[in-house]
Amino acid sequence: MHKIHPVISVCMLILSGCGADAPSATTEAPGTVRAAAAGIATTAQSRLASDRIPRDKLPDFVETYAGGRYGTAFFGSNEKRKTGTLLYHAAASPADVAAFHQASMRRAGFDIQPPRTRVVRDRNETILDGSAVDGRTLSVVVIEQSPTEATIQMNFTVPVS
Repeated sequence: MHKIHPVISVCMLILSGCGADAPSATTEAPGTVRAAAAGIATTAQSRLASDRIPRDKLPDFVETYAGGRYGTAFFGSNEKRKTGTLLYHAAASPADVAAFHQASMRRAGFDIQPPRTRVVRDRNETILDGSAVDGRTLSVVVIEQSPTEATIQMNFTVPVS
């Protein structure tokens, strides 16, 4: 029988506490989510109440696909910038999710590099990298789970003023 490594146990324990409840926000038509007001904690509503995407530490420009289910998030900061990673899942085609994020990034004022694709562990990934003149960066990786489901990893940086 295999033993579970202590580091894996700690990670599992930490991740199990990542789904804390927060107030909810209104969702619009499929593919759009109203962005949270600056400094206000909101949650993007998903199909399952237990899978809501917490918005309290996310900047306004980090929009999620309607119906997205929360995976996990990590945040950090130093004297120069705040950073974070959000991982969530969407029951939609990866192409639709990538198109949504590309449009969202443009609305938020990002200059977007041409999308890149790669195959990792037999799954197609689409990478969108954007930067804004104010120093914000956003990288979105749309990972194809099936033709009708995607996992999305969003990495952001916000300069501290």
